[in-house]
Amino acid sequence: MAARWAAGTAKNLADVFISCSRLDRDRVQPIAERLSSLGYSVWWDARDGQARIDEIERQFFEARAILTVWSEGARNSSWVLAQSAQALDEDKLLQMQIDDMRLPAPFDALKIAQMHGGKSEWGMLEAALAALVREGRPPEAIDHRAAHAAQPRIVAAPRLLLTAVTAVLAAFFGALTATYNGVMRTDQLQLVLYGVFAVATLCAAVSGVRLLTIRRAGG
Repeated sequence: MAARWAAGTAKNLADVFISCSRLDRDRVQPIAERLSSLGYSVWWDARDGQARIDEIERQFFEARAILTVWSEGARNSSWVLAQSAQALDEDKLLQMQIDDMRLPAPFDALKIAQMHGGKSEWGMLEAALAALVREGRPPEAIDHRAAHAAQPRIVAAPRLLLTAVTAVLAAFFGALTATYNGVMRTDQLQLVLYGVFAVATLCAAVSGVRLLTIRRAGG
């Protein structure tokens, strides 16, 4: 089966070109095997960098899809970065991530199949691959601005809460001082304390809503 994704000839051009770090060839081989089992012809430099430059370029430009396998090694590979950038310009870049790492820009603005830390998003990758190779539909980009706008707004500004708490404390200590000096009766102090308690409860409720909103927004 290895011949299906070894460096081929111009008469044996592949559907999928895999761009990866040569340090990951042991991890990339089962990926190539799975794609091949789905009926795609797959090409990648399985011979540890021994493929000719002209053959790599021919397979790259003729492939219908470029699958970048991101890893720590791939992020530091100038070849992977250059091939991914070219594939992105040609609207045929698909991505898979096999290490828990941060993708370089602008590739973090595209959908990526997570294949690390127990994640296995093969369904998403296979759907995107079928759409690109068999239907000619380019990959969809993630609009981070829209995602940010969709997040719930954080209610109750901190300054408003600080002002309310300060006013409550000032009223509380003012009432205590007035009662101590005989300016305010005990029953009047009790009414003030009821009001202070009500405002404090409201502030606590607003703070709880704010905290919950921040957590839901991913803060």
